[in-house]
Amino acid sequence: MAAPAERPINVYRVHPLTLWIAALLALVLQPFLPVVLPAAHLLDLPLLVVIYFSIMRRSKVFGTIFGAALGLAEDALSHGFLGMFGIANALVGYFGAWGSIQFDLEQFLGRLALTSALVLFHTLVMSGLRHVLVASPPPLELLDLVSIVLLNSALAMILFQALDRFRRPA
Repeated sequence: MAAPAERPINVYRVHPLTLWIAALLALVLQPFLPVVLPAAHLLDLPLLVVIYFSIMRRSKVFGTIFGAALGLAEDALSHGFLGMFGIANALVGYFGAWGSIQFDLEQFLGRLALTSALVLFHTLVMSGLRHVLVASPPPLELLDLVSIVLLNSALAMILFQALDRFRRPA
């Protein structure tokens, strides 16, 4: 009996400066965008950067460490509990890298599906952490959840296309 053929997995790299600029730009824009555009409070730019670089590198270790580092930086700049974004982004980085190994994400629909699932997962993890850590957390409304997933997924597809210009095969 012949072994099933495995599909080749493309691993990409970017210049470290590109990674740092994308991460810092996401961290800087995150608190200032809602001031200019009120609907921007639903966007999570650092999360999208974690998802993209985890998917692109296809390394669970890198995804987890990068997600935790960017999440902790986001925690330090926000006024919430330290570690909440770090935990959630580390999990998203791990599952993003795992998903990129399991599924073909070179196609638009594959990326969209995984990104939507990871944004939903991140939102639910953050809601769960708030429920455990905060005495009376704000309730998670279904319309807010759908809006967060749709807006972040749409922005991710645009952001991913822009960042794809800087990647090169490893």
